[in-house]
Amino acid sequence: MQKNLVLAIVLSSIVYIFWFSVMEKRPVNNQTQNTEQITASKSSVTSPVAQTKAVKIEKFENQKINILENIEKIKIKNSEYSISSKGAQITGLTYEGPVSPAELIIDRGSTLLGSFENYDFKLVSKKPYALKFESTANKSFLIKKNYEFNKDAGINTLEISVSNLTSQSQMFEEWQLKMGPGLGTVKNEEKENTKLWKAKYAVLEKNRKHPTVHEIEENTSINDWKWVGIDNRYFIAALIGNDNLSANTSILYDNPKINDKKTPFISMPFGSIALSPNETKTWKIDFYIGPKDYEKLQALGHGLDRSVDFGFFSPLAKLANSSLLYFFNITGNYGFAIVILSIILQILMFPLSWKSYKAMNMMKKLQPELQLLQKKYKSDPKRLNTEVMQMYKKHGTNPLGGCLPMLLQIPIFFALFTALRNSWSLHGADFIFWITDLSSKDPFYVLPITMGLIMLIQQHVTPQAGGDSGQMAVMKWMPVIFTFMFLTFPAGLVLYWLINSVSSFAQQLYLQKYSEVRLPEQ
Repeated sequence: MQKNLVLAIVLSSIVYIFWFSVMEKRPVNNQTQNTEQITASKSSVTSPVAQTKAVKIEKFENQKINILENIEKIKIKNSEYSISSKGAQITGLTYEGPVSPAELIIDRGSTLLGSFENYDFKLVSKKPYALKFESTANKSFLIKKNYEFNKDAGINTLEISVSNLTSQSQMFEEWQLKMGPGLGTVKNEEKENTKLWKAKYAVLEKNRKHPTVHEIEENTSINDWKWVGIDNRYFIAALIGNDNLSANTSILYDNPKINDKKTPFISMPFGSIALSPNETKTWKIDFYIGPKDYEKLQALGHGLDRSVDFGFFSPLAKLANSSLLYFFNITGNYGFAIVILSIILQILMFPLSWKSYKAMNMMKKLQPELQLLQKKYKSDPKRLNTEVMQMYKKHGTNPLGGCLPMLLQIPIFFALFTALRNSWSLHGADFIFWITDLSSKDPFYVLPITMGLIMLIQQHVTPQAGGDSGQMAVMKWMPVIFTFMFLTFPAGLVLYWLINSVSSFAQQLYLQKYSEVRLPEQ
């Protein structure tokens, strides 16, 4: 049983680690090539596929008449928006992050909050946090687009209004609000970005306290959604629901290909409406485009914080994230925060480590007696199992006792893994010397190699309980296997495991000196 448990723990860890360190990092082509490579199947006029084709055509038209296109730029904290006179839509958005600038709109064919792209707009008002555009391209209607940006880079507002300029009732055409295809990120994340971006929505389900996030995989109609948008590891572009928008608007989804990679694209269709003379119809659209800063998104509300993926052990990962933030506020350094958290965890687990070491030491001393039982009952497995259990009971030990700290380390390890990989606060956080980004790998591999050496030394002084040769071989190669897997892991996670290994090694030396296990007299 002990052999199977150890093997299960090791193999499950290897599979989990392999997936995140290898499968998520397979190289892809550069995502910033021209939009002419976007392909889509046939669909109806109101489908997002048709709109994607319109974006493709606009690409060529804009190249030909680029001189007629004006770009207005407005900077809000770390974000610089570029808004084109073609449709008065956001066609560029650069975020100055802690590691490198991120262009969130992947190329000229993509947009955020796109609509009326075939209309020419002119800027009629520009203030520090507001832009107002108007278009009378359709002589019967006046279309206005007013952007109100939050000065603290929070939730912004786009107000679209259509006014009937004639003395007769008129039908205004159907239109769509579009987002995508895709969402950009920082340069060092571009290779894996196409595997991470998703179209998602959040809805408050019955008997749930917090909104639940779902991935959009096909055209659907959703009622009372809290937000809908496109996200990747570090950024999100989301529309915030309101009474008029989320209760009555369908969400259309498509995944056109860019460079042979499926790319999320969403749109919201608005049907044609009848407007009386001088009547105005207005749509208010709240939106957030920026980093997935968990604490900030919590403060903004609407369930935006649920977009941060903390993985299977979400409660533990959130606790780890909060703990690291607390220690960061004390030390001013996330690396030292990880060290403090690691030491505290080791102190809390010391009683279990003590029991684990005593159990392993007892198992080592029981090996001669166990071997005798195996020889005596080798032809009767059932009787052997009964006798072995009685032996364990007689000496007051448990063969699983030595595995308990390892079992507890697994959820902590995975929780820290997701926290370090997905937490915006740790993105670009430096430590000391050459470690300038705890969310990225150690560029010189000093931490993982040091960790592997300590694990190797620790293995030589660990009491060996004996057992199956296959189990022993796996345990023997564990330091080497873990070292190679940790080479590409976030430096912060390797730092945690290094502190954990050093602390465990020190505890082991102490326990070897002061915990002597004696077998009771026969």
